[in-house]
Amino acid sequence: MLELVALVCAAALIVWTPIEARKVAGGWVRKRHKGTPEEFRAQYRRQLGLFVWLGIGIGVVNMALGVWLETEAARATIRLATGGLWLGVAASALFGRSILDKAAR
Repeated sequence: MLELVALVCAAALIVWTPIEARKVAGGWVRKRHKGTPEEFRAQYRRQLGLFVWLGIGIGVVNMALGVWLETEAARATIRLATGGLWLGVAASALFGRSILDKAAR
């Protein structure tokens, strides 16, 4: 069940991150943010950096667990798929950072 939650969350982040990065690059700011759009853009870029490292960490760990520790083929496949999706989260966050960097120029 936990793997299913991780799969769904990773898929949602892959889709949502570039969408929200484009909004932030266009000047969108969350209502609760008390500051300028430039400050929010910098804060959001740091958040995307966290998603890069989180995606790499969770992805590599899930893939390693799927390859070395799982004895059932179905569970190993789910672990590998989850790891691949979290590596996709890292790639999506890197893409989002590049969107923000282009807008800052």
